[in-house]
Formats: sequence, C-alpha cells, structure tokens
Amino acid sequence: MITCTKCGQKNNNAAKACSKCGHKLQSGRKRLESEISQQERREMFHLKLEKNKRFSKHGEAWVYALFLLGAVIFFTYNQVYWPLYALTPAIALLAWFRKI
Repeated sequence: MITCTKCGQKNNNAAKACSKCGHKLQSGRKRLESEISQQERREMFHLKLEKNKRFSKHGEAWVYALFLLGAVIFFTYNQVYWPLYALTPAIALLAWFRKI
C-alpha cells in the first residue's frame, strides 16, 4: 500500500495517482535508491567477519565434540560404557551453560 503524501489516503501499489485527491504518488524505492551513495552500496554487500566471539564459540564447540568423540572411541575400545552415561550429559550441560 502506498500512502499519499498530500492527504494520507492509502492506495494500491499499482496506483499512479491518489484515489481521493488525485495527487501523483511516489514510490519509496526510487527515492531510496537515489539517496544511497555508491560507497554505501558497496558496504551493503561486503561480508564482514568481525564477529570473533561467534567463531571462538564454534571452536569451543568443536573442542567439546572432539573430546566426546575421543572418549566414545576410548571407552568403546575398552568395552567400558558406564562413563559415557555421565560424560555425555556433563558435556551437554557445560555447552549449555557456556551458551554454545
């Protein structure tokens, strides 16, 4: 819906003029495109990898997963399974408390 800037009447998106006062309707898209500078356009599509905390959390999650995988392999090789029943929820709780 396009709102008329003169009288405030809501009109269809395809309308060229206001149905109430006849004022020419303007699309906000053209105005927005003209206001955005060339530098802002480049920055809009530039991938920023400044979220180091996010990537460090992923690394920490991989450490937990690899530790758990190593424990599963070790205890399965030795055919002792009971430590896995305690270790798996402990690692899950650790990851949950660390908000990973």
